[in-house]
Amino acid sequence: MRTAVILLLFLFGTSSIAFSQSEKAKLERQRAAIQAQINQYDKLLRAARSEGESVLTRLEAIDARIKKTQQIINITNKQANIITRDIATNKTQVEKLEAEIKVLKKDYADMIVKAYKSKNDQSRLMFLLSSEDFLQAYKRVQYLQAYADYRKKQADEITEKSNLLVQKNQQLEIEQQQKLEILAENQRRRNELKKDKQTQVVLLEEVKQNQKRYAADIREKARERSRIDSQIRKLIEADIAASNKGKVGATKGKFFLTPEAKALANNFTSNRGKLPWPVAEGVITRRFGNQPHPVIPGIQIPSNGLRIQAPIGTKARAVFKGEVWRVQRAKNGILSVHVKHGNYISIYSNLKTVNVQKGDKVNTLDTIGEIFTDRSGVAELQFTMFEDNKVLDPARWILRG
Repeated sequence: MRTAVILLLFLFGTSSIAFSQSEKAKLERQRAAIQAQINQYDKLLRAARSEGESVLTRLEAIDARIKKTQQIINITNKQANIITRDIATNKTQVEKLEAEIKVLKKDYADMIVKAYKSKNDQSRLMFLLSSEDFLQAYKRVQYLQAYADYRKKQADEITEKSNLLVQKNQQLEIEQQQKLEILAENQRRRNELKKDKQTQVVLLEEVKQNQKRYAADIREKARERSRIDSQIRKLIEADIAASNKGKVGATKGKFFLTPEAKALANNFTSNRGKLPWPVAEGVITRRFGNQPHPVIPGIQIPSNGLRIQAPIGTKARAVFKGEVWRVQRAKNGILSVHVKHGNYISIYSNLKTVNVQKGDKVNTLDTIGEIFTDRSGVAELQFTMFEDNKVLDPARWILRG
C-alpha cells in the first residue's frame, strides 16, 4: 500500500514537472522572440546619428525597447516562479524517496537477519524433509521461492529508488543553477531598463523644448503621405478601368482576371497569415490605420500600411510570386515598386534602388530593391497591400513577428 502511494505521488510529481517543462519552453520561445525584436531596436539605435532630426527616431526606438525589456522581465519572473515550484516539487519527492528507501532498507535488513537465523537453526533441506506430506513439502518449496523472490524484489526496489534519488538530486542542482542564471539576467534587464528610462527622460525633455517644430514636421510628413496614398489609389483605379475596358463580365472597381490570374489570386488568398516579411529582419514602427504618435501627444498619424525599420542596406523582397506592375519614382528620387498577384497588389515604397522593372516576373523572396536610408540614419520600408482598390492591413497577411 505504501509503495502504491509513493508511486502515485511520484507520477503526480512527474506530470507536474512535465507541465512545467512545457510552460518553460513556451516562455523561452516568447523570450527569444522578444529578444530578437530588442536586438533590432539596438541596431536601429546604433545606426541613428545624433543630429536633431534623429531625436524622435531614437526616442521611439527607446520607448519600444523599454516596453519589450519590461515584457522580458515579466517572462523571466514567470520562469523563475516555475523553477521555484519545480524545486519545491523535487524536494518533496526527494524527501519521500529518502523516507521510502529508509523503510525499504530496514525491511530488507530485518529480512536478511531472519534468513540468517533460519539458516543457522534449520537448513532448508531439513525444513523440507520435516514436512508431514508431499503437499506440505510442495507448499514449503513455493514459500522458500517466494521468499527469495521477495528479497530480490526488495533489493531491486532499493537500487531503483536510490538511482532515482540520485537523478532527482542532480535535477535539483541543475534547476537551482538555472534559477540563479534567470535571476542574474533579470537583474541585468532591470539595469538596462533603468538606463533606457534615464535616456528617455533626457530625450523627452529635448522634444518638449522643440515640440512645436517636431509636431509641425510630423503633420507635414503625414499630409505628404496622405497625398501619396491618394495618388496610389487613383493609379490603381485607373489600372482597374483599363483592365476592364471592353471585357465581357467585368465588374466595376475590380480587376478583370484571366483564368491564370484568378488562380494566382486564389493561391495568394490561401496564404493569408503565412506570407513572409518583406524584409529579412526589421521591426514594425507604424501599424495600419490612424495611429497616435508614440512620443508627441495629440497627434494622429494616418497609415494605410506598415512601416518597417530595418538595418541600413536592407533589401526589400517580394512577399509572393507575381508580376511587377509599376516602378514609380517620386520627385525626390525615392522609388516604389508595385507587384500584382491576380487582383492583389503589394507595394514596396521608400526604396533607394530597385532590382526589377515593369513586366518582370518575381517569385517569393526575390529582391525588389534596397531601402532608402534618410539623413537621420533610418532605413524604413513602407509596405502597402491592396485587393483591387481596397486597402488591406498587411499585418493580417504576413507571418507574425
